[in-house]
Amino acid sequence: MKKRRFWKAAVLCLGMAVLFPCRGLTVGAEEITAASRAVAAYSEDYTMGSISSLCNGVTFTNSMYASDSDSIVVSASPNSGYSFAYFTDNGVIVTKSSYYAFSPGYYDHTVVAHFVKRGDNEDEDVPQVNWSNSACIFAHGYKIDAVSITTSQVVQGRQCREAFDSVRGEYQYIGMYNISFAHAGSPLEQLDHPVQLLFDIPAQYQKEGRKFKMLRVYKGQPAALEDLGERGNKVQFETDCTAAYALVYQD
Repeated sequence: MKKRRFWKAAVLCLGMAVLFPCRGLTVGAEEITAASRAVAAYSEDYTMGSISSLCNGVTFTNSMYASDSDSIVVSASPNSGYSFAYFTDNGVIVTKSSYYAFSPGYYDHTVVAHFVKRGDNEDEDVPQVNWSNSACIFAHGYKIDAVSITTSQVVQGRQCREAFDSVRGEYQYIGMYNISFAHAGSPLEQLDHPVQLLFDIPAQYQKEGRKFKMLRVYKGQPAALEDLGERGNKVQFETDCTAAYALVYQD
């Protein structure tokens, strides 16, 4: 009787595991320290597609700890009837390629693969996302005709990070980006006049009372751009150039 109950419980447990796949933490670093970076990589909806993840060539499942210089590679595979759409990293769209490689740098990463239902026609097989304005847009009243903004999350080089550090004070990093302007599709290094932009704060960093600002490095010169809006879910800042940027916060 006890043996029958054991197998019944085992079958029930296995069924639950199929319905609700485990998303446990897999520790990749030999020792977790204050310098360890949490890297999570998963599919927005596992019924639409799956994701495979490697750290220095070794597979990890869903999440792990890594060091600044580790090599992280994630790739996405859509299930039947679906297509891959894009990857987000800390809530910001980083690539429409189903292959995404990065080093953790100095902050944690949450990488999510997004998929779309495949349409009957190829033209329908496109996610409804405005790529050029996905994370950063013109604030109301500052839009310039035929000028678009593109945001890319990147791991900046040592000199750029040192320039950020020189002006960030007690603020902590959320992410580092290249924000670029283009006029009618042609790259634009600098605008004729400053404009105000709105940048989405990743949901996991939104917190009541928390302060945010954007840092900028342009031609090697750092600047701290104050939050002009205090919206809570967006940073509003003024700038006029294609440059390296970093979103930071302080509690």
